[in-house]
Amino acid sequence: MAEPAGPPCRALPPGGPTDIIARLYAQALGPVLKQTVLVENRAGGSGISGTDYVLKSAADGYTFGLIDGGSLTILPHTHSKMPYRVPEDVTPISVVTRVPEALVAHPSLGAKGLPELLELAKRQPGRLNMSTAGAAGISHLTALVFRAQAGAAVEVVPYRGAAPAVTDLVAGQIQLLFADLPPLLPHIKAGSMIVLAMAARGRSPTLPDVPTTGEIGFPKLLAENWYCAVAPRGLPTLIAARISAALKEASQAPGVKNELAAQGAEATWTSPKKMLALMREDSESWRQVVVTSGVKSE
Repeated sequence: MAEPAGPPCRALPPGGPTDIIARLYAQALGPVLKQTVLVENRAGGSGISGTDYVLKSAADGYTFGLIDGGSLTILPHTHSKMPYRVPEDVTPISVVTRVPEALVAHPSLGAKGLPELLELAKRQPGRLNMSTAGAAGISHLTALVFRAQAGAAVEVVPYRGAAPAVTDLVAGQIQLLFADLPPLLPHIKAGSMIVLAMAARGRSPTLPDVPTTGEIGFPKLLAENWYCAVAPRGLPTLIAARISAALKEASQAPGVKNELAAQGAEATWTSPKKMLALMREDSESWRQVVVTSGVKSE
């Protein structure tokens, strides 16, 4: 049986979080596998193109993908036509990074925490706007879940990516934003935005003083973005196990752990079995949100 030698790790567009995570892991995987691991970016279709490329590659371990979990758990419910099936076409290898969704506000809003924000929303129904880092993605769906569970009359405004939404929030053009923590962290530290809560199961090691939505009374408002390694269906078990073990070792490398922590993310590892369980759990949760909200990708 052929063993993987110099496997390319496919990622989304250059410079984005998937690309950054893939390159960190590629550097750490090289010494573990005793081979060069190349990163090749595949952009398009909100992650569908890159994921599809990986899942249609030869199942020999020479190509695996580093993708965001939404490509497996959200996109199949928001897109009417998908080129791959989940979980049938996927060999899960490991979750490699977790990123909490953070709710932040412009300082001028005057809210220091989620309870104060809810009080403002009650006093000013329909006057608050909450932007998201894209339409029909995790931040958009999280904002819709927040609005429904909190009973807050806020206008949800999807942006085309986190960067323009962050720019408008810092400029005071919008009041609230739900997005991945990493692009928000520099502005939180600079004081140009206030973090109100983390929609995560546990507190972020990067911002340990910030409460989770569960702590504030919304235990069902969970939205941890996660990134994972996947391979095509039919990847031999021994090869999958070798890549998984290498990723486990790489996740503990200081260059991976420390760099991700500095950006507000957490290096992690899960067994293929646990990753499959997470895929199924999150897929069902987001399916219900999509059905309830009626959100679909254009």
